Amino acid sequence: MTPPPKPCAAAAHRVLRAAAEVFSSLGYDAASISAIAERAGVSKANIFHHFKSKAALYQQVLRDACQSFSDAIDSAARREDDAVGRLTAYARQRLCDYIEDPMSSRLVLRALTSDGADADIQPVRDDFAASFHRLVELIHAGQTAGQLRADLSPALVAVLINAGNVFYAQTRPLLGYFKDIDFAHDPNRYSAQMMDILLRGIAAR
Repeated sequence: MTPPPKPCAAAAHRVLRAAAEVFSSLGYDAASISAIAERAGVSKANIFHHFKSKAALYQQVLRDACQSFSDAIDSAARREDDAVGRLTAYARQRLCDYIEDPMSSRLVLRALTSDGADADIQPVRDDFAASFHRLVELIHAGQTAGQLRADLSPALVAVLINAGNVFYAQTRPLLGYFKDIDFAHDPNRYSAQMMDILLRGIAAR
C-alpha cells in the first residue's frame, strides 16, 4: 500500500493544483497569490514556504504540465514498433492526457504565446522546445528508415499532430452540438482517423 503523502508534500500538491486552475483560467498576470491560496485552502505564507515567488510557482506548474509531453515521447520511443506505430501511440496518449487534464493544454498554450514576463517563462519554453525536438527526431528517424515520407518537414508533422490533439481536447464540448460530427465523444476514433489522414492523406488512390 502506498503511504499517504506527508502533510508538507500534500500542502504543496494542493497549491500546485490550485495554481494550475487559477493560471489556466486567468493567465499569469491576472492570477494572484491570494486567489491561489484561497482555492488551495492555505495561507499566502504557506505558499511562499514552498515557492519563493509567483514566478517560481508558475514555472513549476508549467513544468508539471509539460512533463506529460516528455513522458509520451519516452513511451513511444520505447515501443518495439515502426515509426507509424510509435507516432500513432504518441498521438493517442497525448490526446488522453489533454482530455484527462485540460488545464495542461491551456497552460502550455498561454506560455508558448505571450503570457507572463519572458524571464519568468523562458525556462519552460526551453523545456517544451527540447521535448518538441525529441518528437521531431522520432519522426526524422522514421523518415531515415524509409517508413515515413522523407520529403516532408518532420517539424511540420509534429506541429500537426499536436495541433489536432489540442484543438479536439479544447473544443470537444462544443463539437457535440455539431450535427455533422459523430466523433465528439469518441476520442479513440478521432485519434485513429486523424493519424490515418496524416499518414495516408485524403486524396483517393
